[in-house]
Amino acid sequence: MIDSDDQTNRQTIPRWLSIKESRLLGELGAAPRPPSAMQSGLIIEANHFLDAEFRRATERWTASNALEDAEELIGIALLAGRLDDPQAERAGLALVERAGEDDARLQFVRRVLARNTGPGGDSNLPVEEAQIRIEIAKRKRLLELNPRDALRLAESALLYVNVGQTRSAWTLLRRALILRPDDRYVLRAASRFFVHVGEPDEAQHFLSTSKATLSDPWLRSALFAVQAASGRAVSGWRKARSLLGDMKFSPRDLSELAVQMGSMEYDDGSRKQAIRMLRQGAVSPTENAIAQIGWVARHRPDFKHVDLKVDISLSEEASAYTAYEQSMWTEVVRHCSDWRKIEPFSVRPAILATFIGCVSMMALDEAAMVGAYGLLANPKNKTLLNNLAAVRALQGRFADARHLLDRARASIGEDEDDVVVTATAGLIDFREGKFASGIDQYASAIDKARKAKNFGLEFRAICYLSREVARVDPEQGRVLLDQIDSTFGSLTKQGATIPKDITVMREQIAEMLRVSVGRAQALQSIASFRLRDVIGDTGAGLIRDD
Repeated sequence: MIDSDDQTNRQTIPRWLSIKESRLLGELGAAPRPPSAMQSGLIIEANHFLDAEFRRATERWTASNALEDAEELIGIALLAGRLDDPQAERAGLALVERAGEDDARLQFVRRVLARNTGPGGDSNLPVEEAQIRIEIAKRKRLLELNPRDALRLAESALLYVNVGQTRSAWTLLRRALILRPDDRYVLRAASRFFVHVGEPDEAQHFLSTSKATLSDPWLRSALFAVQAASGRAVSGWRKARSLLGDMKFSPRDLSELAVQMGSMEYDDGSRKQAIRMLRQGAVSPTENAIAQIGWVARHRPDFKHVDLKVDISLSEEASAYTAYEQSMWTEVVRHCSDWRKIEPFSVRPAILATFIGCVSMMALDEAAMVGAYGLLANPKNKTLLNNLAAVRALQGRFADARHLLDRARASIGEDEDDVVVTATAGLIDFREGKFASGIDQYASAIDKARKAKNFGLEFRAICYLSREVARVDPEQGRVLLDQIDSTFGSLTKQGATIPKDITVMREQIAEMLRVSVGRAQALQSIASFRLRDVIGDTGAGLIRDD
């Protein structure tokens, strides 16, 4: 069983983009300073042919014997196809011997060595990671020439976050904040970083203490978004409203602030004001503003984004959810793949892609790829580990699935995560043909949800179990489908909304049973009385939850 990512409290938390992307977005008001002659020389050098890069990296590694130079050499060797070079092999051996088990560089080397093992391996993952790590090495040399370049410090921190090295990222961001505490790019990068690592209070601190936030709509939007996301009371609302009417700002400058304030007006029940602000934000919206408008449209039955004539296709996040509403499963995963390229460190596109892969059982290879990329920056995210384990099970990669599930069990999470992880263990057992064990795991998950009085989760686990049973025992599958339909009928009478993934699974079970006519398989290990004991009263549980 897996979790989705349709947030109940989305806000316009800033996107953290490169300097070039931020300039194109319109976030950077002033043109950047031209690089010094020496910096330009290094940039040109960094773009020379890979063989020349490999030679220089080899010389650096030989001279320093430092692990960071070994890491860069391995990355360039991967891109240049020279992993079998003796110097590259020596660098890899040094990392294996000297790096600690928690060192991200050691994990990188292991991914490089395992990149082509097994069917459906994620061979592109270490290549992309290598490119990021080579870029990190180049930035280190540039920052040695100009250690006070706050924008480059913040941009370099982004590279570290993309490979899951948040401590290194914070070291650079701290220096950037000291040097430029009122800089828009630095502050927005820092606010996104702190939300990413689960410390929104820190984001609020730096935004609130900067005098620039008072008069900058980009920063005021970030502050309101952080406050709303963490349940804090907002401050400076009247001043923010005056910013929306300030003619010195372009519609693009005001886009995220207007959409953020419109979302908050909706939360307060002021629909008329909300629509007015959302319309202002839709005049020249950023991608993030479009995604927020799409979220409001999904969660407010009295508002649709088409009323604002917003082109949803300009946001991959919004497009992914639109495709989900239309049951276009392959398109959802494709949009998630493009969405994660905007913010590679964000776990949300990876969670949604793996969720869709498991629910629809389509686009599994691409869903697994998006999930693997998501784990690069979020190696301990319990939901993503669990979801990707389920995808691997559906792909038939059981060793990978069990390894991921073990990591999910070891990660910190909410109590209900134990229900989900236990159900996923049942899925893996079923797909491996261990039906009795699979039933036991699902029974445990259902019991845990029942004891926690999480009746919606209980019913969802029952539906996932029913789908697995229907695959191998049509007779029992029909019994379970009848019980699911009975619950659906009771919910419909009470006006309850049935989650879309549950509806999709119900149709999958029905289709399996139609196809199974004339070729039913006997499953001796499943007995009807046992399933009745596991499931119990399916209807009452979900009804009480609503």
